[in-house]
Amino acid sequence: MEAPPLSVNAWLNEKGRESQYAIFQDNVHVGDLWTTYRIDSQSVQREDILLIEHFSLAIAPLRVISLSQFTGAGKLDEFTLHMDNPSLQGELHGERFSEDFSFTFKIGPSPRLERRYKIPLTDGDLISGATNPFAHLSDVQVGQRWRMQVFNPLSAILGVGAQFTSMLVEVTGRESIMVDGESRLCFVIESANAKAWVDENGAVQVQEAVLPLVGTWRMVRQATCDVDKRRIAQRRVLHSR
Repeated sequence: MEAPPLSVNAWLNEKGRESQYAIFQDNVHVGDLWTTYRIDSQSVQREDILLIEHFSLAIAPLRVISLSQFTGAGKLDEFTLHMDNPSLQGELHGERFSEDFSFTFKIGPSPRLERRYKIPLTDGDLISGATNPFAHLSDVQVGQRWRMQVFNPLSAILGVGAQFTSMLVEVTGRESIMVDGESRLCFVIESANAKAWVDENGAVQVQEAVLPLVGTWRMVRQATCDVDKRRIAQRRVLHSR
């Protein structure tokens, strides 16, 4: 599956190009995620801003900002992720080539430790972050399968576990969940360590992921997007608590 193709343009014009998710770790509200789409005649760009205020691990406050650039055909062409907390900064940048995605990862105080990765496109040409593995998914049908690569910024910060994981994803069925106080029939998207509920318009309403050392991570779509709070999260200087 390729996502997000330019066919999402009509949906975004109707439903809005901005969304916000509340993030819960084991049922405790720990932060928020904002997703913004920008579309022109040639490409689709998605920006995700993740801000973790409280956490069971000593890495909060933590901010992760990722920018995904898709071609007009819906293929991911370039991916950049910045992460920072009061004591550490890191950056991941990747570009598509004919047979693979080539990544450079830098982390730590100056001089930064630098690592390079190459991921064959045969292992999945959709790249995402483990904290938000599923964004907008269009043209979902029961029985579909695809493979994607997931980068875990928490593993990168903690130095524990795999930073990249290949994940096989399947649309396993449909079930009703409560959204804004009413029942809504959604497609169920599942992998070994993640699950999402996607409505018929392709909007992810709820997603869950099991992260190493973290436990269950749950994101719930909010009825409105707090733009002012998003701007503060993007510009705020992070201090130790």
